[in-house]
Amino acid sequence: MGSFFRVFSFMGQVMGMVGKNPMLLAPIVINVGAAVPLHIMFILASVFAPAEYGSLIDFALMGFGCFVLYFVDYFSAGLNTSMIADQVTTGQASLGTAFSRTLKASPGIVIFAAVTALFDLLEQIANNQRSFIREILIGILRTVWTTATYVMMPAMVIEGLGFVGSFKRSKQLMENDPTQVGIGVVGLGLITWLLSTAIFFVANFVAFRFLYNISPVLGTIVGLFLINLSWALSAYLKSTYYTCYYLWARECERNHSASTALAPEPLRNVIGDVQPGMGAW
Repeated sequence: MGSFFRVFSFMGQVMGMVGKNPMLLAPIVINVGAAVPLHIMFILASVFAPAEYGSLIDFALMGFGCFVLYFVDYFSAGLNTSMIADQVTTGQASLGTAFSRTLKASPGIVIFAAVTALFDLLEQIANNQRSFIREILIGILRTVWTTATYVMMPAMVIEGLGFVGSFKRSKQLMENDPTQVGIGVVGLGLITWLLSTAIFFVANFVAFRFLYNISPVLGTIVGLFLINLSWALSAYLKSTYYTCYYLWARECERNHSASTALAPEPLRNVIGDVQPGMGAW
């Protein structure tokens, strides 16, 4: 259980990094700042869509909207991956460098966003058909896919590899991974779930119930802000976590050692001794 809860301590280390360099919060600001107006635009497009096309145009708008919002989410995660990597290796995080690296990784990010949006559409179809088993299976596949997104992101952004190359590179590191990242995935999932649940609870009662009765426009805007903030924070925590573990696994590979001294500082401050072969990505 000690290994499981290390990820909670790791989040404290992340907050410490942000305290030293507030610029590390830029990916969250960019994510929310782009996603909220886009979310509002897609809602308005759905409301004012020609009625004769019915559910067909709603379905198309949902698919395209999901794709665009996931692209924003993953692109912001790419920015964060670059900035965290620079911060823990050089002590200086540059937003300009992050944009340059992430733009080069955009083709792979487009693939990730498109497939994730497709899973959302399939899940919605299964829900409409009341196929609960199919919905659960699609949900599991979607979770695995989104986890793979954050695992592969460092290879795409930091090492400049394409989609196929980043997959091979991540798989290569997984095969001899000493970092116990698999244990942290569970803890990270719990943290992001608790965070999302808390924010959605506030959004539901404060924005969509209280503020909406005062002003539907204000309630909707505040609610969408909170929802997108939840997604942005989740992406931020996941990309930070997997970036640090990727950097550690890469150093372990280069030095043929599983020493915790090779881990980036946020991990080195919370992990104990690791025995080779115990971890699983």
